[in-house]
Amino acid sequence: MNFKKILIFILVCSGLYSCVRRGRYEEYSPPKPIANTVISNSVCFNKDNFSFFIDSINNNLRVNVKIKEFKNFPFPINATYHDTLVKTAFTFNFYCNNKLIQSDYRVFKNTFRYFKDTSKSAKNLTVETDTISLRNENDILFELPFYVFHNLKRGKQKIEMTMSQTTFTDEVKVMKTDKDYKYVHLIMKRALINARVRFELNVPDIYKSVVIGKGLVLRNDSAWTPAGMDNTIWNSSYPDIYWMIYYPDNHYYVQTPFEPSTDRYNAHDTFNLYHYTTNDSIGFGVWDHDYLSRDDFLGFWHGSLSELEKKSIKRLKFNYVHHFDVSVKDMGVINK
Repeated sequence: MNFKKILIFILVCSGLYSCVRRGRYEEYSPPKPIANTVISNSVCFNKDNFSFFIDSINNNLRVNVKIKEFKNFPFPINATYHDTLVKTAFTFNFYCNNKLIQSDYRVFKNTFRYFKDTSKSAKNLTVETDTISLRNENDILFELPFYVFHNLKRGKQKIEMTMSQTTFTDEVKVMKTDKDYKYVHLIMKRALINARVRFELNVPDIYKSVVIGKGLVLRNDSAWTPAGMDNTIWNSSYPDIYWMIYYPDNHYYVQTPFEPSTDRYNAHDTFNLYHYTTNDSIGFGVWDHDYLSRDDFLGFWHGSLSELEKKSIKRLKFNYVHHFDVSVKDMGVINK
């Protein structure tokens, strides 16, 4: 077999391997465009400046808002510094039957240390953007997994998405008395831009499984020990352990709090996992929390939900984890 044939064989095998996911063969399918219509907007919302592109792929809803540079726009002006405030952030809310869609999605995100929302509206299906300058062209891109719609009936649903802002901001460089400079942050409440977009979404069957972590213990043997993992300028101690669920694939789904300086995680944590088939895969990651540097990897396990459901308690062993006890209960399709 000459080199050219070997190369062709490798490429074919690589292509076939890339199409095998979750234990079954899947053909590549391009994103499916979703028709949308702007049904209402504010006076300052110029349709020539905004373009909405919505599509779906791999059980994900994707939203792309293209914003052109704003010209001849009534930006607010700060009276003290006479500075024009051209920056703002947008909020997207999702409605069905004129009601804000309720979802556990942001509650899951609330478990990650970099995202905190303790308000009563934490279950509202809302996306908030970073601050952008409207004097530049911008693309607002975000993606939502279909399981965020777990409270909607399966099948075609009319969804309305609002886009709005309430505040303009900017920074101004001013001279201090000692001839040094400082930046002053300016902010003004001014709601000028909002729009409401309607589209139809085909919501799939959404399954629910209850995942209960019943504690884990790290290895402590001649090959590896957790002692001294957390070395600081003050002392050397055991790791600060927490674990995470990954779904789908390598996406962060939810995270537990951490237990400090220990070789075992004793708390029992219960999470609702929303997914699309009974054969879906799930991942568990175990980590050592660190305040001063990146968290340290302790272990990762990946397998099918159906296998975990066969026993009332499944004991898993992987990497530096001696055992992790987990229980998974299938609740079936919840959006019939």
